[in-house]
Amino acid sequence: MSKKNLGSLNTAYELEMKLIFCPLLLIACLSTGHAYTFTSSEGAKFDGELLRVRSESVRVKRASDNTEFTLNKSRFSSEDQQYFEAWAETNRDMPNGRRLQAIIADKYSRDSIYIGGTTGWKKREKGTGDIIDREFSYVTPENDFKQATAHPKPGIWDWELGDKWIEHCAEINQVVRLHGPISPQCSVWAMEDHRTAEELEQNLIEYMTAQCQRYDAYEHVKWMDVVNETITTKGRWFGPKPGTDKWENPWTIIGYDLSHPLMPPLYIKMAFEIATQHAPNTKLIINQHGGMEDMMWLTVKDLVIYLREQGLRVDGIGWQAHVDTGFENVPYNIERLHELIDWAHSNELSFHITEMNAWLGGEQKDYEAQAETFAAILEALLEHRLNGEISWNVWNITDGLAWIKNRDKEGTLFDANGEAKPAYYAVQEVLENPPAPRAPLASTPNF
Repeated sequence: MSKKNLGSLNTAYELEMKLIFCPLLLIACLSTGHAYTFTSSEGAKFDGELLRVRSESVRVKRASDNTEFTLNKSRFSSEDQQYFEAWAETNRDMPNGRRLQAIIADKYSRDSIYIGGTTGWKKREKGTGDIIDREFSYVTPENDFKQATAHPKPGIWDWELGDKWIEHCAEINQVVRLHGPISPQCSVWAMEDHRTAEELEQNLIEYMTAQCQRYDAYEHVKWMDVVNETITTKGRWFGPKPGTDKWENPWTIIGYDLSHPLMPPLYIKMAFEIATQHAPNTKLIINQHGGMEDMMWLTVKDLVIYLREQGLRVDGIGWQAHVDTGFENVPYNIERLHELIDWAHSNELSFHITEMNAWLGGEQKDYEAQAETFAAILEALLEHRLNGEISWNVWNITDGLAWIKNRDKEGTLFDANGEAKPAYYAVQEVLENPPAPRAPLASTPNF
């Protein structure tokens, strides 16, 4: 920007500030009993109330006429800026009603249901940390435990962010789900087309062994996603693609178990062998994307049976639940979700909704419809709360720091400013007033 344009910008901004502050000099002299007297960086004063503090700005209400303004922090005195920071520590933007984890602790049996959220460690300081700490009884760190971060290629290791999560969650009594599966979310090195089966196998063994041995001893590490997104929505094994810029799964290059009719990829068995041996205190989960596609879930069920036949431990299945708003209105979706949860519990598996979003399309966003989708899926899950362990996790905390590919679809519980959306209050209402629980199944369902 040129000096001329910058000077014009500064002049316009100073004029804006003067229009706000100058009339207030006289008003401030006549005003008494107001919450705070603000002082501009130029020395102008006015009485008012501080409403909100953001990273770069504040919102204040002028006492004389109750007019609200959003202003940059730098336009206030250093004393005011210190006041803003102190105020923010004790006056966070709290949603109405009780916090979600407080409802869980009050209304549900211990260890029967967990409500969680996902963010990255480096996103915490941008506002998601305060929300995830106050709202959720468990945490799924976004990418901080994944192979691409912790062991992206031979000789490279980095557990720094993962260790920070473990320490922090222990301090505030939050449960952790390790989201470091063998999955398509892998390093560029692993996706390179010339990578050999031997190289991938060695990296898998090193990474999974280290992850299990490093974190299994922690009591608050409750679950581990061992594999993720292994099966396509058509029920086929998800594999590699050319290049390194696509969603792909290179681990199938290691090979398949051709001795079994299911012919599952060897990497899945390897990952569960390592986790069964080195993570005896952590519950082992198969995490799966997609919707309620029949062939996909039939293959997931067959995979569970296969692994157990090999003497390996599988403790639960997870459904990501990245869905479009209105999912519950599609015929049979909720019915099939009930059947899937019943199957899991009947086969001594916990069931987890691991990464829920309700995407909004178009320019006109229907936030009430989004709230209905969040509520419908959580209600379906809660009906099974007496039959086995269940958990629910929202993927990303705020719309502004969500997965960049779908950020414009605003699929979270909080808007870009960290304020609760109708979806948050829908989740809160369902937790406060849950549906009646279902009776235990007499036999294992099939679909």
